[in-house]
Formats: sequence, structure tokens, C-alpha cells
Amino acid sequence: MNIVIQLQTVLAMSTCGALMGMGFDTYHVFKGKARLPLWLVFFFDILFWVGSMGAVFLILVKVNDGIIRFPIFFGMIFGAWLYFLIGSKKYILFLHRVIKFCQWFYRTVVKIIDILLVRPVLFLFRVIIMVLTFLYSVLLAILGFLWKVTRFVTSPFARWGQHLGKKMYGKTTGFWTNWKNWFHSKRKRE
Repeated sequence: MNIVIQLQTVLAMSTCGALMGMGFDTYHVFKGKARLPLWLVFFFDILFWVGSMGAVFLILVKVNDGIIRFPIFFGMIFGAWLYFLIGSKKYILFLHRVIKFCQWFYRTVVKIIDILLVRPVLFLFRVIIMVLTFLYSVLLAILGFLWKVTRFVTSPFARWGQHLGKKMYGKTTGFWTNWKNWFHSKRKRE
């Protein structure tokens, strides 16, 4: 392995160390905001470190065919140390600002959707319901008035109609009974 490949490897591993530090800070900021149960935190911790090791190994394979030597560990430790020394606090502050901006943006988009889409649709729905309720109450009032007029006009004939209805009911009852018996007797003959 020549010196150029070794320098590329150390530089790549220093970058990996700094990126792992950034990932670690990002993970801890989100973990603090989420307030997850301890067993889930343990699972995500293992997942983070296994993912970080896998990413470092993939980069190592791309840079120097996966050959592991002391300068690799030195580069990773140097990159992580440099990140935590210089950029960790600034990155965490930047990350908090990005999270606040994303939350503000989400709330703004939800408000815009609520104001421009949801509220007009709800308003139209309420107007339609009010109009239908009004028309229904007007229809009921008209039908009630017509019913009262019809009842008033037909009230002199009410007794005669009741008497006629009883007579017709009695006759039709016998008619339907006779009709039913006639069909049943036909079936028995067949």
C-alpha cells in the first residue's frame, strides 16, 4: 500500500469519525426529544453503532479494499475528537434550529390547509345542511297545513268513512280467506 492510499484512507476515516460524531449528536438530540422507553433506546443504540460500523467498513472497502491498520483507527478517533472539539455545540444548536423550523413549517402548512381547504369545505357542508334542514321544515309545515285542511274538509265524512271501511274490511277479509282456501284445495287435488 503506497503513501497516497494511506493518506486517502486516513482522510476518509477522519471524515467517517466526524460523521459518526455528527450522527451520534443527531441521534441523541432526537432521542431526547422522543422520550422513548429504555428497551427501545437500547435497541436503537445497538442499531446506530452497527450501522455506523457498516458504513465505515463500506467506505474502507471503497478506499483501500478493506485493509484494516492502525492509521484507520487513528483517523477515526482524530476525526471524532476534532468534531467534538470544534463543531459539536454549533451542530447541536443548528440541529435544534432546524427542528424548530421544521415544526414551524409543519404547523404553517397545516394551518394553510385548514384555512384554504378544510374550513371552506366544512362551511359549504354546514350551509348545505342548513338549507336542507330549512327546506325540510318548510315541507313539513306545508304538508302539515295540507293535512289539517284535508282533515277539516273530510271531517263530516269521517263517520261514514269509518263505517264504510269496517264494512269493506269485513268483506275483503272473507274474500281473501275464500281465495286462499280455493287455492289450497286446488293444490291438495293435484
